[in-house]
Amino acid sequence: MLPPTGRPMRFVTYAPPPPLGRFVRLLWYYAAPELPDLLERVLPTGAMSLLINLAEDELRWYEAAPATPAGATAATAATAAARCHRLSGIAVCGAHAEHFAIDTAEQRAIVGAELTPGGASPFFGPDTEPLSGAHVSLDALWGREAALVRERVLEARTPDARLRALEAALTARLLRRPARPLARDPAVDFALAAFADPSRATTVADVTGQLGMSSKRFIRSFTEQVGLTPKRYCRVQRFQQAISAIARDERISWAGVAAACGYYDQAHFIHDFRAFAGLTPTEYVARRRERNHVPLDG
Repeated sequence: MLPPTGRPMRFVTYAPPPPLGRFVRLLWYYAAPELPDLLERVLPTGAMSLLINLAEDELRWYEAAPATPAGATAATAATAAARCHRLSGIAVCGAHAEHFAIDTAEQRAIVGAELTPGGASPFFGPDTEPLSGAHVSLDALWGREAALVRERVLEARTPDARLRALEAALTARLLRRPARPLARDPAVDFALAAFADPSRATTVADVTGQLGMSSKRFIRSFTEQVGLTPKRYCRVQRFQQAISAIARDERISWAGVAAACGYYDQAHFIHDFRAFAGLTPTEYVARRRERNHVPLDG
């Protein structure tokens, strides 16, 4: 989950080198002096994140509303996502394939780590499927260490120092158990690379055939390590490809986006987009503030 943007703010990112970089794609710091008090829909990326709220010792999220009915107002959509869940100030957002909402007023100062697909096992154990679509206070997984990590990040005085403090904590966790191999599962890595290749439409059957694995075994292994089934992961990545295509084009051809991203037709594209975003593509374009964040109340 990346922070809301488009407002006076400071946004700093850092891609850690190996060995941590094999498991953590990006560390980021976001700060803004003032943010409006509204709900903002976060669209699914398929990635798992660790979040630390530096402004208060709490993180809040709101349940996803159903896809917005045709003609519904923004107020109706906001009301539908009104149930609030409260976590500690350091928490994990599991790989998700559904949108949810955040309270932007609490996002005044926040540090995050976006994990690579399949990169969660050194930090949370070999089976991350139970975290799929979940939001969990980190102390439920790490005990007292979670609060200590937040304290170390809070003690750092600059954005860069805060990112380095989080990097050090994650690296220490990564290297703590020498018996645990630091290598990623080669079968899952192969599948992720194949699914990411835009030059070919790779199916689960293609991957299992090339790996020489049974479909059942591959799906179980992939889901345990990535947090989503291969099919659902591919659908989310195709949705994200569409989001990227929309961001690139000033004059959007919906039929062109659908074809370029591998949808059967424009109707299939719109149906899938609404399933993940809760909005039609045209509603998304009209209301987005940042590629994966859409305000719910205005």
